[in-house]
Amino acid sequence: MHGEADDRGERPVTVDLLADLQAGLLDDSTAARLRRRARTEPDVKATLAALERARRDVSALGVDPASAPEVPAHVTASIDAALRTASRSTRRRWPWRRRKSRPD
Repeated sequence: MHGEADDRGERPVTVDLLADLQAGLLDDSTAARLRRRARTEPDVKATLAALERARRDVSALGVDPASAPEVPAHVTASIDAALRTASRSTRRRWPWRRRKSRPD
């Protein structure tokens, strides 16, 4: 799964790339290529299945509102600004990722 491009010129499939697929962060063309590879490459299929199991396990834990104090507004605003900056940087480095619009 890792390493150099294969003889078809395909990029290596990493866990990060599969997590991006699962999260819906990839453009349609890249997502379709990865889904095809998941159908034909057992190690890619197994990794994607493991990510799905991990997502389900974490989701099943639920949320405990008492587990952490409320985050101050200035902290969340600072985090949002940093993420927007990082997102712009990511688009320049990895143009195959698409930005999803966020509901306001």
